[in-house]
Amino acid sequence: MKKRSPVRKHLFTAKLRAVTERTSHFQRSVFSMLVLGVFLSSCLGLSNHAIDPPMPAPAEFTFNQYEVATGAAKHQTVLMGFFLGGTLAEIAVVNVDENSKRYLHIYAFDDETWILRLDVPLRPEVLFTDVANIGGRDRLITYERGRLNWFDPDSKMEHALVEITTNYSTTGGGSIPHIDITRDVNLDGLDDVVMPDIDGFWVATQTSNGSFTAPIKLGPSEPFLDAIALDDTRSYREVGITALTIPWYLSRVHQIDYDQDGRSDLVFWNRDHFDVYYQDSNGMFSTVSEVFTVDIPFDTDGAYSIAFGFSGENTFSLLFGFRENTTLKVLYSFLDVNGDSVADMMLLSLNGRSLLNQRSLYEVHFGTPTPDGILFARETSTVIQPRGRAGGLLHSGYSAVWLQDFDRDGEIDIMFRDVNIGIAGMMRALLGNSIMMDVEFYRIEDSIYPDKPTATHKIRPDINLFDKQNIFFSPVLMGDVNGDRRLDLLVGKSREELQVFVGVPGPELLARQPKKVAVTLPMDERNTRLVDLNKDSKQDILMYHPSTTDSHRVTLLIAQ
Repeated sequence: MKKRSPVRKHLFTAKLRAVTERTSHFQRSVFSMLVLGVFLSSCLGLSNHAIDPPMPAPAEFTFNQYEVATGAAKHQTVLMGFFLGGTLAEIAVVNVDENSKRYLHIYAFDDETWILRLDVPLRPEVLFTDVANIGGRDRLITYERGRLNWFDPDSKMEHALVEITTNYSTTGGGSIPHIDITRDVNLDGLDDVVMPDIDGFWVATQTSNGSFTAPIKLGPSEPFLDAIALDDTRSYREVGITALTIPWYLSRVHQIDYDQDGRSDLVFWNRDHFDVYYQDSNGMFSTVSEVFTVDIPFDTDGAYSIAFGFSGENTFSLLFGFRENTTLKVLYSFLDVNGDSVADMMLLSLNGRSLLNQRSLYEVHFGTPTPDGILFARETSTVIQPRGRAGGLLHSGYSAVWLQDFDRDGEIDIMFRDVNIGIAGMMRALLGNSIMMDVEFYRIEDSIYPDKPTATHKIRPDINLFDKQNIFFSPVLMGDVNGDRRLDLLVGKSREELQVFVGVPGPELLARQPKKVAVTLPMDERNTRLVDLNKDSKQDILMYHPSTTDSHRVTLLIAQ
């Protein structure tokens, strides 16, 4: 149930939507309507994997659909969790009204309908929220200056959780965003806190009784603090830590078992070497780092650093290629690609004269255990070069990457989603207010990725040139909605239709014909997400529909 640029027009999500409104001056792309979807982003989220027993045939499934009216508000943030101890998750809604007053509403399922179970005010000091499982129960987390709290729905009060002070700056005109600062950092099955600061990361681990250790600061300072991103006037330091930049900061935190003792350690790139903080038998981390180096050249750490790689360049030349050909190679991730329980190193190279024509190449360097840690092969072990023109920033946008074990054989497969930026694709975006996308799967076999995609899929939402409500950027999600342990592909076909391509055995991975689901999709594809509402190992769908005139609402599709 838990999860798991600064440039002028929202490079964080890289949704370069020149015909629609986007947020955050600092993180918006530099592109005009003519280049709608060109500077593309890549997924940093990884998934754990294991070899599972043989999978059954695709299962039939349906969705039960529910609507939850969440009231009128200037800003709303929607979260879900098992806050009240029921068998079906509750919906928590943080409201900010026109007078900047804040309220927390929790809706619960009762007698085949959703009812408001809790309505309490929130203090003006609350800056953002998150959800964490603490002591075996989901809790709403709130952050104020210097402290994280947890909200107790029984007493309707907040209680101190961890004292942490960080350089956080509010954005969004008074909204209270959801920011993911909880994760299982030591891989003991419990949610911990990882809070970025400009000079390192605060880490507080959860103990078996639900309490948290005193936070310690690990890792080096942010390397781009005084850098200025593409087409921006402020430095990264001046922008500060915000809801939009926190994922960039957190992308520098790497979890690998470097000393091969069965415990996950924390690793950070520090200019010309790696700092590793070893985990002890109590699930805590050393406050003193040890150093290791790799004989593998790359330019910098973190795909987000691409935003700083073109600072000061002429925008016209950058867009249309009137410049020298350049290659930028960044550390993309550590993950166990070949299923040997040893972390491998993945680099991302971007090459081209123009952002319109960038080509990406992913290089994997397999890791081998040694008495001193892990030795990463200097020569590339296997590569993946997607056919689309792509860049690399974060986990959603005009181009995205999924690194997952699609066929459950213990090795990491890869899926690319790219916008079609040809003439037809650009005309469709400008005239039809809709984007075409291509999906490519690369299934790894014998630790080698193929030169050509194992399977492909085209996403072509329906359009009506006389209807401004066309689906501009289709939601594209992957998850198991029918419970057969295969990943299914969910795609918005139109404003009123969601299509589900179920996972199938064999190289094609997905069924050719989709299951069609009649449902109204949100205008913003980021408001459609997969969740597990009833802990049945099937992914359900949550859709949030904000409104400027009526009550906001949430649509829930619960897989059966």
